[in-house]
Amino acid sequence: MKKLTLLLIAALSLISATARKLSALDFDAGAGISISEAVGELKAQSAAVRAPAVSSAGISSSLARFWEDLKNDTLEGACENAEIKLNKDGKLPGMAGVGADFKRYMRKFPDGRLALIDEVKLNLSVGINQELLNIPELGALSVGMTGLLEGKSQVVRPLESDSYCRELKTLVDLYEVKTVLPARISRIAAMKNGELWKLPLTLRLGFSAGAGAVIQEVLSVSISAGQSNESKPSVTLYRMDDDNLRLRLRLDRVAVRSVGASVSSAEIPVADIGLINAENILAREINRSWAKEINKYIALKLSFARSRSSGKKLLLEFILNPNSPEQMASLEKFLRGDFGLLKRFMEMNLRFNDFSEADDIAGGMEDIQGVGQQAGQALDSEAGFSGSNMYHGHSDALHVQVPVLHTRDDAWSSSYNRYQSQANSGEVLHVQQQGRTSTGNSLNIPLVGTVVKYSSQKNVYVVNREVADGQATRPVMMYQQNEGFVRNSDGTARHMIEKANGMLRYVGSDGNGMADLIPAAAIFAPLPAPADPGQLTQSKVYGSALMSFKLLINERGVNGIIFAPAQAILKAYLNMMRETEAAVIDKVLDLFTVNEEGEVGFDHKAAQKRLGTAFLTGCDNGTNPLDIVRTLAKAATQVIRDLASVKEASDWKERSERLSGIAAGDSRSGLGYEDFMKVVLQLVSPDDVSAEVYLHTDKKVKGEADLTRTYRFFNGRDNNFDSALSEVSQAQERFAEPSLLTD
Repeated sequence: MKKLTLLLIAALSLISATARKLSALDFDAGAGISISEAVGELKAQSAAVRAPAVSSAGISSSLARFWEDLKNDTLEGACENAEIKLNKDGKLPGMAGVGADFKRYMRKFPDGRLALIDEVKLNLSVGINQELLNIPELGALSVGMTGLLEGKSQVVRPLESDSYCRELKTLVDLYEVKTVLPARISRIAAMKNGELWKLPLTLRLGFSAGAGAVIQEVLSVSISAGQSNESKPSVTLYRMDDDNLRLRLRLDRVAVRSVGASVSSAEIPVADIGLINAENILAREINRSWAKEINKYIALKLSFARSRSSGKKLLLEFILNPNSPEQMASLEKFLRGDFGLLKRFMEMNLRFNDFSEADDIAGGMEDIQGVGQQAGQALDSEAGFSGSNMYHGHSDALHVQVPVLHTRDDAWSSSYNRYQSQANSGEVLHVQQQGRTSTGNSLNIPLVGTVVKYSSQKNVYVVNREVADGQATRPVMMYQQNEGFVRNSDGTARHMIEKANGMLRYVGSDGNGMADLIPAAAIFAPLPAPADPGQLTQSKVYGSALMSFKLLINERGVNGIIFAPAQAILKAYLNMMRETEAAVIDKVLDLFTVNEEGEVGFDHKAAQKRLGTAFLTGCDNGTNPLDIVRTLAKAATQVIRDLASVKEASDWKERSERLSGIAAGDSRSGLGYEDFMKVVLQLVSPDDVSAEVYLHTDKKVKGEADLTRTYRFFNGRDNNFDSALSEVSQAQERFAEPSLLTD
């Protein structure tokens, strides 16, 4: 591995020498390599294989994306998996390729509604890979450069039925295929209410280096590093109702640097798998595809990757009248052609370099208003929303796969986002975010899919609002947790709801606790206990379910957490720990003390006397209860000092960054997400907290009705939950990468 590392370092010197060229990739005219020049070069190289022209023959996007990821690659019925594909590819030998393919399929929204998706993909790519060095018995060191121009046409149409099988007729009716292009006035006017058209494009330039080796033909070891710059313009059209058509224009430029290492079992060659016994071209192609799919599931894998990213986004939103001939004519002109959309963005001279994280409110507003006016002139309309998002962050990802039995993916992320729009006099939202995502797949069957799946996504947001005088308000804190499963027991389903109940019951409890708030046992009823005590308790298997939990603590509440007395923090922590250590804590609760330095101690002699030697065998399988008390005192000290470090920060930005990190477990105590929320929610008044839980079930259990419901808690008029949550959520939703079913 040391030799591989040295090889990679050598290659990185080549990358760093050329990576600076990537920064020239921009929408700014004359800034080095422009998009029009890059596209021109790519098209010139592939002129002999021209891209075929494309012709016609709810809920939040973050939750929709979580649901789509949860259902992806899972074992579903024949109707759910039905799709139609028509492919056509062309390639230039060893250099460039132009391809197009059509795919039609159905997907279900988290609320149970079905959607029909018609997708046409166009791509133009260039790839150069060069092997620099090959060491016997060690492996090859290589560097590569890639260029990609990819476009899609996606039309999403809500269906009337919620049954996949009842909609198979619609799926196979290819006379009703829809594409975004050509975007003629007559076709736009024929959009149905709720229909969504999307035209995302991606232009990517990247450099990479990697080294790898195969050990005794059993294990494959590799390390890699790379840097890429992407520019991603996109257009979405959403028919809101008979008189309103929403147009969203997005520009996103992002630079990513990444490193990774992996260990996996060597792939089984196609010939050794022995699939279709034939020598014709079709059989060989099927064998290659199936072998790739089989190897994906039967390989033993362990990989880790780390990446850093920074970028800028611009979003413009117009509400157009589909009944206005003038506005529709301007829209048709704007959307003409396939990759011509890139040219349209260039013509509007929408500049990215004018935007910066360090902008003051006035400077940022001037830039935003300028691009809004330029786009409005091209569309004969005034922008209803125009805004920018400057961001940076880093993430780590771990992947573990045991062949067929189980696959586990974990990811940790930390990011900062600066949102500014023309609304609210140009006020700026500063958002510090920490996230953790975990997905477990069990029984992964080649060519079939995953049988059992559970996904969890947790995010902490600390938000400051910067007002016109340049001053920042005190922070608010948002917590969001999405949980979902495919084919799991009723016990797993109830536990999913208990995660939300486990936090809600502590709101304003002052150490006393609260009753359960969502009836988990009524929603996912357990089977009756067996008549014979010796029999195992049976459980049901539910098809799928989704829970989304959002909680907001307002400025006053967050301020109360940061400046909470040490004694109150100690009491809240010990109350939370009663969930696992009640037998010990209830005996010694009054013996804990806190000194001026925030250090928690206790009366050892009194604790030993109360616990007694007879108690040694009755606690945690014989663990000395005094050791538990010492551990509790040390952990409580760390929690107290964690919150004190927020108070000691030099400015509002550092204070918010520290608070978000501590809430995610990046702290002395390591107390994060649910457990952290259980502690701090005891330090605030219910008047300063608001929460909602969205629950959707697709049980597939005879006699049990499905449920789609939103539960709301504590959100009175005084805490401004709806407005505060809406402002932050709208900013995130607007600038986030659209999910398949939303814009």
